[in-house]
Amino acid sequence: MEVILDTSGDTVRFKVEGEIDTKSGVELSEKFAEVMENESIYHVVFDFTGVPNITSAGIGKILKLFKFLNSKGGSIRIKGISASLKELFKEIHLDKIIPIEE
Repeated sequence: MEVILDTSGDTVRFKVEGEIDTKSGVELSEKFAEVMENESIYHVVFDFTGVPNITSAGIGKILKLFKFLNSKGGSIRIKGISASLKELFKEIHLDKIIPIEE
């Protein structure tokens, strides 16, 4: 998995390439920790165009970041998601918590 961060003002864009699983979730956690330590970041946009699959471990890490940002008035959005991931997110009602943009 590869993660590219692009910060602009109070927003960070995560462009993720590859499967998000337990192993790659550790790297993602490290990137999320950087975001949480930066008090000027309030919004995160995930670009999942290059993500074929995500495990429950990855979803858990995203929800942890969501909870943190939500507690300080921030937000998370997901864009560039495949049809199969979108279906998964709908099945577990993650799309009700985190907006998914086409």
